[in-house]
Amino acid sequence: FLHGLLEWAAEQGFANLVRDHGRRENLVAIYCQRRNWGDWTAVMQALLQHLLETPLLLPQDQGSVAMGSLTSDAYQAELEFMLAVHRVDTRVLDGTINRFVLPGAVRPALTHDRLNGMVKGFIDLVFCHQARYYVLDYKSNHLGNSRQAYNTEAMAAAMLEHRYDLQYVLYTLALHRLLKARLPDYDYRRHMGGVLYLFIRGVDETGQGVYADRPSQALIERLDDIFTGQEKVHANG
Repeated sequence: FLHGLLEWAAEQGFANLVRDHGRRENLVAIYCQRRNWGDWTAVMQALLQHLLETPLLLPQDQGSVAMGSLTSDAYQAELEFMLAVHRVDTRVLDGTINRFVLPGAVRPALTHDRLNGMVKGFIDLVFCHQARYYVLDYKSNHLGNSRQAYNTEAMAAAMLEHRYDLQYVLYTLALHRLLKARLPDYDYRRHMGGVLYLFIRGVDETGQGVYADRPSQALIERLDDIFTGQEKVHANG
Protein backbone atom coordinates (compact mmCIF):
# COMPACT_ATOMS: atom_id res chain seq x y z
CA PHE A 1 0.00 0.00 0.00
CA LEU A 2 2.78 2.45 0.93
CA HIS A 3 4.66 1.71 -2.28
CA GLY A 4 1.46 2.17 -4.26
CA LEU A 5 0.78 5.49 -2.56
CA LEU A 6 4.17 6.86 -3.63
CA GLU A 7 3.82 5.48 -7.15
CA TRP A 8 0.43 7.19 -7.36
CA ALA A 9 1.93 10.44 -6.01
CA ALA A 10 4.57 10.34 -8.75
CA GLU A 11 1.83 10.01 -11.36
CA GLN A 12 0.03 13.02 -9.89
CA GLY A 13 3.26 15.02 -9.84
CA PHE A 14 5.24 15.47 -6.61
CA ALA A 15 5.59 19.22 -7.05
CA ASN A 16 1.89 19.56 -7.90
CA LEU A 17 0.88 17.80 -4.70
CA VAL A 18 3.12 20.04 -2.59
CA ARG A 19 1.74 23.22 -4.14
CA ASP A 20 -1.93 22.29 -3.76
CA HIS A 21 -2.43 21.10 -0.17
CA GLY A 22 -6.21 20.83 -0.43
CA ARG A 23 -6.14 18.78 -3.61
CA ARG A 24 -3.51 16.47 -2.14
CA GLU A 25 -5.58 15.85 1.00
CA ASN A 26 -8.67 15.12 -1.08
CA LEU A 27 -6.89 12.80 -3.50
CA VAL A 28 -5.20 10.84 -0.71
CA ALA A 29 -8.59 10.38 0.97
CA ILE A 30 -10.04 9.02 -2.26
CA TYR A 31 -7.02 6.76 -2.77
CA CYS A 32 -7.37 5.32 0.75
CA GLN A 33 -11.13 4.79 0.44
CA ARG A 34 -10.78 2.90 -2.84
CA ARG A 35 -8.36 0.47 -1.19
CA ASN A 36 -10.39 0.06 2.01
CA TRP A 37 -7.84 1.97 4.07
CA GLY A 38 -10.23 4.78 4.95
CA ASP A 39 -9.43 4.58 8.69
CA TRP A 40 -5.81 5.40 7.87
CA THR A 41 -6.53 8.45 5.72
CA ALA A 42 -5.20 11.05 8.18
CA VAL A 43 -2.04 9.01 8.80
CA MET A 44 -1.39 8.59 5.09
CA GLN A 45 -2.01 12.28 4.41
CA ALA A 46 0.54 13.25 7.06
CA LEU A 47 3.04 10.62 5.91
CA LEU A 48 2.90 11.69 2.28
CA GLN A 49 3.32 15.35 3.19
CA HIS A 50 6.30 14.43 5.37
CA LEU A 51 7.97 12.35 2.65
CA LEU A 52 7.46 15.03 -0.01
CA GLU A 53 8.77 17.89 2.11
CA THR A 54 11.67 16.27 3.99
CA PRO A 55 15.12 16.96 2.45
CA LEU A 56 16.80 13.66 1.58
CA LEU A 57 20.58 13.56 2.00
CA LEU A 58 22.34 12.62 -1.24
CA PRO A 59 25.41 10.34 -1.39
CA GLN A 60 28.94 11.62 -0.84
CA ASP A 61 28.10 15.14 0.38
CA GLN A 62 26.16 16.10 -2.75
CA GLY A 63 23.67 18.05 -0.66
CA SER A 64 20.01 17.16 -0.35
CA VAL A 65 16.79 17.18 -2.32
CA ALA A 66 13.13 16.97 -1.38
CA MET A 67 10.92 14.78 -3.53
CA GLY A 68 8.36 17.55 -3.58
CA SER A 69 10.83 19.84 -5.35
CA LEU A 70 11.03 17.49 -8.34
CA THR A 71 8.93 18.48 -11.32
CA SER A 72 7.38 15.75 -13.46
CA ASP A 73 9.94 16.24 -16.24
CA ALA A 74 12.79 15.53 -13.79
CA TYR A 75 11.87 11.94 -12.94
CA GLN A 76 10.52 8.66 -14.25
CA ALA A 77 8.55 6.36 -11.97
CA GLU A 78 8.59 2.56 -12.34
CA LEU A 79 11.33 2.61 -14.94
CA GLU A 80 11.46 -0.82 -16.59
CA PHE A 81 14.83 -2.24 -17.55
CA MET A 82 16.23 -5.42 -19.07
CA LEU A 83 19.85 -6.52 -18.69
CA ALA A 84 21.35 -9.06 -21.02
CA VAL A 85 23.33 -11.69 -19.09
CA HIS A 86 25.89 -13.94 -20.77
CA ARG A 87 26.69 -17.03 -18.66
CA VAL A 88 27.34 -15.22 -15.40
CA ASP A 89 28.39 -17.38 -12.44
CA THR A 90 26.52 -16.07 -9.38
CA ARG A 91 29.62 -16.73 -7.26
CA VAL A 92 31.57 -14.31 -9.43
CA LEU A 93 28.77 -11.75 -9.23
CA ASP A 94 28.53 -12.16 -5.45
CA GLY A 95 32.26 -11.94 -4.89
CA THR A 96 32.59 -8.81 -7.01
CA ILE A 97 29.82 -6.99 -5.14
CA ASN A 98 31.20 -8.10 -1.76
CA ARG A 99 34.58 -6.59 -2.57
CA PHE A 100 33.15 -3.20 -3.52
CA VAL A 101 30.01 -2.71 -1.38
CA LEU A 102 30.53 -2.72 2.40
CA PRO A 103 33.63 -4.93 2.00
CA GLY A 104 34.14 -7.44 4.76
CA ALA A 105 30.54 -7.26 5.97
CA VAL A 106 28.70 -10.56 6.36
CA ARG A 107 25.69 -11.15 4.11
CA PRO A 108 23.73 -14.18 2.82
CA ALA A 109 25.50 -15.77 -0.13
CA LEU A 110 23.75 -16.02 -3.46
CA THR A 111 22.62 -19.49 -4.47
CA HIS A 112 25.14 -21.09 -6.81
CA ASP A 113 23.79 -20.74 -10.33
CA ARG A 114 24.71 -19.60 -13.80
CA LEU A 115 22.66 -16.77 -15.28
CA ASN A 116 22.05 -16.58 -18.98
CA GLY A 117 19.43 -14.56 -20.87
CA MET A 118 17.71 -11.44 -19.58
CA VAL A 119 17.26 -9.92 -16.14
CA LYS A 120 14.13 -7.77 -15.99
CA GLY A 121 13.11 -5.33 -13.28
CA PHE A 122 11.50 -2.02 -12.38
CA ILE A 123 13.15 0.89 -10.58
CA ASP A 124 10.75 2.74 -8.26
CA LEU A 125 12.06 6.16 -9.29
CA VAL A 126 14.88 7.61 -11.38
CA PHE A 127 15.32 11.35 -11.02
CA CYS A 128 17.67 14.07 -12.22
CA HIS A 129 18.92 16.75 -9.84
CA GLN A 130 21.54 19.33 -10.76
CA ALA A 131 22.51 17.37 -13.89
CA ARG A 132 23.07 14.13 -11.97
CA TYR A 133 20.89 11.02 -12.09
CA TYR A 134 19.76 9.02 -9.09
CA VAL A 135 18.00 5.75 -8.33
CA LEU A 136 15.43 5.96 -5.53
CA ASP A 137 13.81 2.87 -4.02
CA TYR A 138 11.03 2.73 -1.43
CA LYS A 139 11.26 0.24 1.44
CA SER A 140 8.51 -0.23 4.02
CA ASN A 141 10.57 -2.55 6.27
CA HIS A 142 9.88 -2.10 9.97
CA LEU A 143 13.30 -1.90 11.64
CA GLY A 144 12.09 -0.75 15.07
CA ASN A 145 10.11 1.87 16.94
CA SER A 146 12.90 4.35 17.72
CA ARG A 147 14.85 6.82 15.58
CA GLN A 148 18.02 4.82 16.21
CA ALA A 149 16.40 1.83 14.51
CA TYR A 150 16.80 3.73 11.23
CA ASN A 151 20.35 4.98 11.60
CA THR A 152 23.08 4.17 9.06
CA GLU A 153 24.28 1.04 10.82
CA ALA A 154 20.78 -0.42 11.21
CA MET A 155 19.89 0.33 7.59
CA ALA A 156 23.18 -1.18 6.35
CA ALA A 157 22.37 -4.39 8.24
CA ALA A 158 18.92 -4.51 6.62
CA MET A 159 20.42 -3.79 3.20
CA LEU A 160 22.73 -6.78 3.52
CA GLU A 161 20.19 -9.10 5.14
CA HIS A 162 17.80 -8.67 2.19
CA ARG A 163 20.60 -8.32 -0.40
CA TYR A 164 19.46 -4.88 -1.44
CA ASP A 165 23.16 -4.29 -2.16
CA LEU A 166 22.81 -6.64 -5.13
CA GLN A 167 19.57 -4.95 -6.13
CA TYR A 168 20.94 -1.43 -6.19
CA VAL A 169 24.12 -2.21 -8.11
CA LEU A 170 21.98 -3.89 -10.78
CA TYR A 171 19.75 -0.80 -10.83
CA THR A 172 22.85 1.37 -11.17
CA LEU A 173 24.19 -0.80 -13.98
CA ALA A 174 20.86 -0.51 -15.80
CA LEU A 175 20.85 3.28 -15.40
CA HIS A 176 24.51 3.46 -16.45
CA ARG A 177 23.73 1.65 -19.69
CA LEU A 178 20.67 3.80 -20.33
CA LEU A 179 22.56 7.07 -19.81
CA LYS A 180 25.47 5.82 -21.89
CA ALA A 181 23.04 5.24 -24.76
CA ARG A 182 21.07 8.49 -24.31
CA LEU A 183 23.64 11.15 -23.33
CA PRO A 184 26.21 11.98 -26.02
CA ASP A 185 28.72 13.30 -23.44
CA TYR A 186 27.95 10.76 -20.71
CA ASP A 187 30.55 10.44 -18.00
CA TYR A 188 29.94 8.31 -14.90
CA ARG A 189 31.73 10.72 -12.58
CA ARG A 190 29.75 13.74 -13.76
CA HIS A 191 26.33 12.24 -14.40
CA MET A 192 25.82 9.35 -11.96
CA GLY A 193 24.59 10.64 -8.62
CA GLY A 194 24.03 7.32 -6.85
CA VAL A 195 21.22 5.52 -5.05
CA LEU A 196 18.81 6.42 -2.26
CA TYR A 197 16.92 3.73 -0.35
CA LEU A 198 14.06 5.25 1.63
CA PHE A 199 13.08 3.26 4.68
CA ILE A 200 9.92 5.31 4.72
CA ARG A 201 8.86 4.49 8.28
CA GLY A 202 11.98 6.22 9.61
CA VAL A 203 12.68 9.15 7.27
CA ASP A 204 13.34 12.43 9.08
CA GLU A 205 15.11 15.74 8.52
CA THR A 206 18.35 14.56 10.18
CA GLY A 207 18.97 11.92 7.52
CA GLN A 208 17.57 8.95 9.41
CA GLY A 209 15.76 6.47 7.19
CA VAL A 210 17.75 7.30 4.06
CA TYR A 211 20.47 4.88 2.98
CA ALA A 212 22.58 6.58 0.32
CA ASP A 213 25.48 5.23 -1.72
CA ARG A 214 27.24 5.87 -4.97
CA PRO A 215 28.66 2.62 -6.35
CA SER A 216 32.15 3.08 -7.69
CA GLN A 217 32.69 3.44 -11.41
CA ALA A 218 35.12 0.52 -11.23
CA LEU A 219 32.41 -1.78 -9.84
CA ILE A 220 29.80 -0.84 -12.44
CA GLU A 221 32.24 -1.18 -15.33
CA ARG A 222 33.41 -4.52 -13.96
CA LEU A 223 29.82 -5.77 -13.79
CA ASP A 224 29.17 -4.47 -17.28
CA ASP A 225 32.08 -6.56 -18.55
CA ILE A 226 30.98 -9.64 -16.58
CA PHE A 227 27.41 -9.43 -17.87
CA THR A 228 28.51 -9.11 -21.48
CA GLY A 229 31.00 -11.96 -21.14
CA GLN A 230 33.95 -9.68 -21.88
CA GLU A 231 35.67 -10.39 -18.57
CA LYS A 232 36.74 -13.99 -18.12
CA VAL A 233 37.01 -14.68 -14.41
CA HIS A 234 36.83 -17.74 -12.19
CA ALA A 235 34.47 -18.12 -9.27
CA ASN A 236 37.35 -17.90 -6.81
CA GLY A 237 39.09 -15.10 -8.69
